Amino acid sequence: MIYLNKLKNKNILFELLRSKSRKTNEEVCGFILNGEFIERKNIHPNPIDYFLISPKDCIWDENVILFHSHPNHVKEKNFSSWDLENQYFFNMDMLLYSVNNDEFYFKEK
Repeated sequence: MIYLNKLKNKNILFELLRSKSRKTNEEVCGFILNGEFIERKNIHPNPIDYFLISPKDCIWDENVILFHSHPNHVKEKNFSSWDLENQYFFNMDMLLYSVNNDEFYFKEK
């Protein structure tokens, strides 16, 4: 969370993530690097309930944060077991935005 707190444009970034997430019923996903959101295509066969990023579209950097959203129909607060599996695979800090709860959640790797 320290890295997120150091971002100069954190409020602008969070508003962008919130806006993108609210405009779709699918999970939005991508990476945050140097305070910028780099969106990636959600290739999961069921993008309404899950996210998956192709390894070839990943950004492998020590300071990168994996981001995804939970659409409005997802009532679960915080990270799902699928989210945690992805975090283990990517070995990155992860940020989640829940549309239903209008909250951000962060988990270090």
